[in-house]
Amino acid sequence: MNKKEARHQLIRSLISETKIHTQLELQKALEKNGVSVTQATLSRDMKELNLVKVSSDDSHYEVHSISKTRWEHRLRFYMEDALVMLRPVQNQIVLKTLPGLAQSFGSILDAMHFPDMVATVCGDDTCLIICEDDDAAKRCFDELSKYTPPLFFWGDR
Repeated sequence: MNKKEARHQLIRSLISETKIHTQLELQKALEKNGVSVTQATLSRDMKELNLVKVSSDDSHYEVHSISKTRWEHRLRFYMEDALVMLRPVQNQIVLKTLPGLAQSFGSILDAMHFPDMVATVCGDDTCLIICEDDDAAKRCFDELSKYTPPLFFWGDR
């Protein structure tokens, strides 16, 4: 288990065992367990672990889990209803959407943790998917293509 996986496991454990109310409180709990982490790293960890603040009389963080199949279903729905173009370009993939939906695509893709995807950068109607190299982009493109409608026209394919 690498350092990040161990930290994530500790965060999940802390969240399930005690009510953590703030990010600073979580950071201090980690430090008590011998793990020093920056605020930026902790923010990324919290996003990757899908931590959400539960509103109640005593609001606190919990792990919000959406199963992989639910994310896949959501991606397939978006691909069918809002995808305009999907095209590999060197080590990247350009995903064009209907206006206003690119960031939703980016959030779904980030949550699905595709192994060949390094990052997504999204605007209003374009999501740029950045991969490590051309081969990774091709694999990622092939994986994303599984979620597109059967009659989707690729243009250059």
